[in-house]
Amino acid sequence: MFRNTTEPKVSHSDAIAGFFLGLAHIIGDMYTYYKLLNDVEELSRAGIKTGVVGRSGLGRPIPYARFGSRGGRRVIVTAGIHAREHVSSLLVSRQMSALAAAADRFAAALKSGGIYFVPMLNPDGNLLVYGGADTVPDALKKPLIALNGGSDDFSLWKADCAGVDLNTNFDARWGTGAQNVFAPAPANYVGTAPFDRPETRILRDFTLKVDPAATISYHALGREIYWRFGQSGAALERDRRIAEFVNAVLRYDLIDGGDGFSSAGGYKDWCVSVLKIPSLTIELVPKNYSHPLLDDACIADDFVRNEFLPVRLLQYLITTDI
Repeated sequence: MFRNTTEPKVSHSDAIAGFFLGLAHIIGDMYTYYKLLNDVEELSRAGIKTGVVGRSGLGRPIPYARFGSRGGRRVIVTAGIHAREHVSSLLVSRQMSALAAAADRFAAALKSGGIYFVPMLNPDGNLLVYGGADTVPDALKKPLIALNGGSDDFSLWKADCAGVDLNTNFDARWGTGAQNVFAPAPANYVGTAPFDRPETRILRDFTLKVDPAATISYHALGREIYWRFGQSGAALERDRRIAEFVNAVLRYDLIDGGDGFSSAGGYKDWCVSVLKIPSLTIELVPKNYSHPLLDDACIADDFVRNEFLPVRLLQYLITTDI
C-alpha cells in the first residue's frame, strides 16, 4: 500500500469530529472519508444545514447535507455505498459545493422543496480501500485479509468491513440477484438478513423520515441509468418519464429492458418496491475505464453532466406534479 502519515485536517466542533484512526494511506489521489468530512465542514461554515444520519459498523459518523426546505417535494442523493466507488462520493461533494455557490439561481425550487445529500454511506469500506487493514481494529485485520485472498491491497473491495455488499442488503427481493453470494466476500454478499448492517438500517430510517418524492444513487462505472424494478401500470409510465428526463440531461445509456430483477436488494430496488417512488441508479464513468479508478480524470465530463442534476430533478418534480 501507499502510505502517508500526514494527519487529516478536520474541525473538532461537531459530532463528525474525533473519529479518525490517525492514519492516512494514499491510493493515487483518492477521495476519502477524511476529505469528505472536511468538505462537509466547509458547507456547514457556509450556512448549509449538515448533520449525521448515523454511524457505520465501526462507529464512524455518516454525514449528510440538506439544501432547501423540509417541506414540499424532496429528493435524496446517495453515493459511496460501494467501497471502491469513491469517485461517486467525490462527484456528490462537488454537486453540493456547486449548489451552495448557485443557491440564488435555484431559489424558487429550494423554497418549494429540498435535496438531501448522503455522499458516503460506507466510510469503513472507503478507508479499507484507502489504507488497507491498518484502518480496522486488530480483530478484523486477519479475517479481512483472508477474505481478500491474502492481500492487503483492498483497491477492488466493494463491501463494508464485515464483507457485506451494502447494495444487496435492502429488503427488495433480497438474496435473489443473479450475482448474489451467501458468505462474506469482497463483493455481492447479501448478509444474513435484510438490513442486518447498520449502514442500510440508517439509510432506510433516514429515507422513511425524509419521505422523498424520488431518489438518486450514484455508482461507478459504465455511464448507465437503471430505474426498473417490477413497476407496472401508472407507476411504470411515471418512472419511465422521470428516467427519460434524467437521461435527456446526462446522455448516458438508459437501461430499459426486462423487469429489473436481475439484480436485487439494492437501495433503488427498495425505494421502488416498498416506497413506491421513482428511484434511479446512475453509473458514472465511461466503459473504457476499469477499477480501481482515479478521481479527477475519469469523472471530469460526468461532473459537467451531473453538476445540477439533483436540483433539476427537483424542479421537474415540482413543475410536473408527478
